[in-house]
Amino acid sequence: MRYSEDFIGKVTEANNIVDIISQYTQLKQAGAGLMGRCPFPDHVEKTPSFSVSEHKQVYNCFGCHKKGNIFSFLRDYQGMSFPEAVEYLADRASIPLPAPEKNPEVRDQAVEKKKLLLKANKLAAIYFSEQLHSMHSDHPVKKYIASRGLSKEVIETFGIGYAIDAWDGLEKHLLSKQIPIAIAEEVRLVKARQNKPGYFDIFRDRLMFPIFSPMGEPIAFGGRYLEKKENEPKYLNSPETPVFIKGKVLYGLSQTARYIRSEDIALIVEGYMDLVSLYQAGIRNVVATMGTALTPDHGKMLKRMTKNVVALFDGDSAGMEAAERSLPILLAADLYPKGLTLPNNMDPDDYVKKYGAEALKAELDKAPDLFVMILARWMEGYRGEASEKVKLADKMKPLFEVIPDLRLRDLYLAEAAQKMGVTLPWLRQAVGLQSSGPVYSQNRPAMTRTVQPTPSVNQKPTSEVSSTVEAGKISLKGASKAEALLLGLVLKSRANFDQFVNEKILESVAHEGVKKILQKATDVYGQDLDKFDKLTSLLVSYVDHPEFLFQLGPSLESDQEFDAEIEMKLLRDCFKRVRENFLKERAKQLMKSLNNEPSSEKLEQIMNIQRDRIFLNKEK
Repeated sequence: MRYSEDFIGKVTEANNIVDIISQYTQLKQAGAGLMGRCPFPDHVEKTPSFSVSEHKQVYNCFGCHKKGNIFSFLRDYQGMSFPEAVEYLADRASIPLPAPEKNPEVRDQAVEKKKLLLKANKLAAIYFSEQLHSMHSDHPVKKYIASRGLSKEVIETFGIGYAIDAWDGLEKHLLSKQIPIAIAEEVRLVKARQNKPGYFDIFRDRLMFPIFSPMGEPIAFGGRYLEKKENEPKYLNSPETPVFIKGKVLYGLSQTARYIRSEDIALIVEGYMDLVSLYQAGIRNVVATMGTALTPDHGKMLKRMTKNVVALFDGDSAGMEAAERSLPILLAADLYPKGLTLPNNMDPDDYVKKYGAEALKAELDKAPDLFVMILARWMEGYRGEASEKVKLADKMKPLFEVIPDLRLRDLYLAEAAQKMGVTLPWLRQAVGLQSSGPVYSQNRPAMTRTVQPTPSVNQKPTSEVSSTVEAGKISLKGASKAEALLLGLVLKSRANFDQFVNEKILESVAHEGVKKILQKATDVYGQDLDKFDKLTSLLVSYVDHPEFLFQLGPSLESDQEFDAEIEMKLLRDCFKRVRENFLKERAKQLMKSLNNEPSSEKLEQIMNIQRDRIFLNKEK
């Protein structure tokens, strides 16, 4: 759901970034801000270098250089999408979400019902956890946990519990907590008896794995039997409910998102125990599907954190079939999927226990593209007969139709053509694609040349052309060092910002993205002068590279006290360089235009620019 800027602003105002980050690292007062050890897993430090400004509602690590606002922290640390972060923060502040229903009564009823469903799941998760802790050491569930080598830390991290071997243990517990039986049934924790009145627990005598939303709320469960029972599935999973849609949830993501971000790669496994085992072994950038194939929504979730994925499947035929089903989903999501199947029908849990985490990491490093792996399977016993080529092309056609990155598609086409022993034009036609430009020859390496067009007098400078909006965000890529520094300095203090506005520097900014964000800052600040303190926090959500908003000169890039005079000198020097670059680029364009189409008006413009440049260089 899309939320209005007014609603997002209201939610932001009602929350404090210090409260959020303090859940993950201890913050202590240091000068005008707070300092603590960096909470991100890829930055282990002894001396605190993670700075949080309660005044501006932003964070900045001087060690690993991660920075942003409350929304970027929830994204990078918890794996939340922007709407999920808004909903999470709104719930923390008890702000009702805007709903599409016109009838307020209907809306309020839906909100209250959802709260009850989530409450029932939360109470069930606590109940299962308490039951596990209360069992004596020689109970079968404790023996099972010991046999699987699960540590206390992992059990706590994933909220693993135990559903006792009783028909109504959970039912009685929920009723004692004033949860209506209809709610317990709707969230699929209990079920009505068929031949007599009453209800019974759906999960009994099973090791329980709560499934969490990105906001950390239990929304469903998976239960594994301790011993094989006749007519009982090994895993019993919650069916879909109003708060749980399997195709939109990946198991473990709320615990592992921060590691996926840090490693810039996600491992996909097929079950709870595989994920938990890898996590305990130190491989923590993992997510798991839950008895279903990957979906387009899963692909979108993964892309928010990384474009690099490795599908780690069991080595049996079912695992290979799962790999085949996942390939078009991952390619359509614009990801770079690799694949790895384990030997001797082993699953990841078995492999790590037998060979260790380092051995698995070594295999993962060598994992081939999933496309190449699947193609090799399809070509087992391939003899190159005409009918085989046609059948294989038909198999590949759905894959090539969904790849959004034409560069990747063309490279896969070239590789497949080489392996099949066909020409590239034939294969392109056979899979129903029109030519999209030359691909490297199968017999020689690629050689390409990029030709830059000559800008006209009305054309924007090169640095400006590539910088509009990518994926709904303002792009700051390609900004000059002077403009990047300008952005950071202007947003650093109210005095700097006022100086920037008074000297009308905005009209000299060439990079379109930088200009847009400075214009937006000027508009917001102009409407309400008191909003400056949170201006940086607000703007972080609009740009593709938030670090540009924190750029400072070498003399200011630390958490130590700085000299105001030095900062002002740096700011004025920055103004000068931005103006000078703008005038230089403008003169260059006019000169090219003058050569093609002479005119006295253009010549006069060039002379005026040269006078401005001379005057600018004389300024101290």
